[in-house]
Amino acid sequence: MMLTASGLPKLTTLHKHAVVAVRFATNWRDWMTILSQGPANSLDDVEKVERIPVTGSSERNVEPGASPNVPITTEKPKGQEHVAIDIPNASNDELALSLSGCGFLGSYHFGVMICFRNNAKKFMSRVTRIAGASGGSLVAACYAMCPDQLEASLERLYSLADELNSLTFGALTPGFYLNERLSHIVDNVIPDDLACIQNRLFVSLTRSKDKTNRIVSAYPDKIYLQKCLLASCFIPMYSMGYGAIPPEIDGDSYIDGGITENLPVFKDMNTVTISPFSGSALICPHDQNLFEWKMTLGNQLLKVNMSNVVRGAQALFPPSRATLHAYYEMGYRDGMKFLLNNGYLERAVGTPV
Repeated sequence: MMLTASGLPKLTTLHKHAVVAVRFATNWRDWMTILSQGPANSLDDVEKVERIPVTGSSERNVEPGASPNVPITTEKPKGQEHVAIDIPNASNDELALSLSGCGFLGSYHFGVMICFRNNAKKFMSRVTRIAGASGGSLVAACYAMCPDQLEASLERLYSLADELNSLTFGALTPGFYLNERLSHIVDNVIPDDLACIQNRLFVSLTRSKDKTNRIVSAYPDKIYLQKCLLASCFIPMYSMGYGAIPPEIDGDSYIDGGITENLPVFKDMNTVTISPFSGSALICPHDQNLFEWKMTLGNQLLKVNMSNVVRGAQALFPPSRATLHAYYEMGYRDGMKFLLNNGYLERAVGTPV
């Protein structure tokens, strides 16, 4: 045993690793308790519908059922610059949706999109582009190609979370590779005909060698699209284990798009931004904080609070199915609030909400 000058044992690299392992094992149960918490602002905390301001020098309260042509405020916070997604000749009546990266909290996105599909057909008919990063790109692709399969895809998300929760170390369990599971899911959902998503589905990617962002919107075939979606979700070491090579697209390796552009915004079109993390997105949880501290992560402005910290952990280490479903319900409710506030809600009398 090696001794220091003071006579105390000197820790070798092996000893240090052992200490880390003991600490990890000691704290694992505490982390699991935190991750099992339900989402903040879930259904047991239904709040009053807050009016979202629309473009203009003064706010206008739009009654439900009013004209669906009300412009939406999409001003990004001061100092936040986004990657340009420039496409000329966009009509003022056209809208875009952007779904942030979120991992397993994609159930929130499913809630919003199912709400929009069921209760805002005229509004959705104006949506000509839908962008996504990481887990958000999977939900965006599902809606763009097969909106009638949203519920089935949500169930696949729940089942995948159940599988991870049955493993000792979740996605980090030796022999388990998350992107292999995603590859099978994506392959089953993607149709052979991709005409409906050309220049309509925009996927955020991060080039591995220089950490620059790339937005892809043209897909020559199904395999190319699958590579883009898997690359947008690829987190080194987490997705495919240590030493795995990221997906290669057009000669370059790409990783999680949320690293460089977690919430893509179009510069020539009103973009409705959606995120399960409280912050600058138009549709997101509304956390009440004593201090309004904010930070930029992946070019997305987020609130700094414990709720977002827990959400970040739950995105990678999924909570229970019941908690994920609570996020789905919260997304559905927040989507409904957005439609009500902006006069886009349209629903046949007597139909379920």
